[in-house]
Amino acid sequence: MDCSRLEYIKNVNDDDDKKWAYKSYPVGEAYKDYSIGDDFQLNFKEGAGVDTHAFKLPKGSLIILSQKLREYERALTHVVELVNEGSEDKPQWETGTWGIFRWVKVRWIADFTDVSRIPLDKKEMRAEWSCFDTKAKLLSSPSLMKQWGTIDELRAHLGEVFN
Repeated sequence: MDCSRLEYIKNVNDDDDKKWAYKSYPVGEAYKDYSIGDDFQLNFKEGAGVDTHAFKLPKGSLIILSQKLREYERALTHVVELVNEGSEDKPQWETGTWGIFRWVKVRWIADFTDVSRIPLDKKEMRAEWSCFDTKAKLLSSPSLMKQWGTIDELRAHLGEVFN
């Protein structure tokens, strides 16, 4: 997988902490007929500044989704691509806890049939993330760059993880 546009990591969880969020969506590149619905809404929990943050995420950016089931450590389960600009998605937003979203397409998904093969956030990213913030965090953050040196080194490593 080409990780040159990998920019963010985002915490996600299913409402049921015994299920993986977004598990059933296929990798978008495998499908040419977009009517089958391989795009989905990546939700952002309503909170201070979340709407502005979600709106500004640029089309084409890749986001790693990190999530945790009750009995597992945080895992890197998806890489998704933003398929619209925020201005295209915002008119569809609704009021409510999960009304803010961006349309995304899956570019990589973990093998959920073998949980032991799902890459662990802590091991692969070498950083601790807040589990409560719904915003997408920049991979080029100072805390990550202390571990990796440059964003290109991190992207190269993640390219190996996601291939």
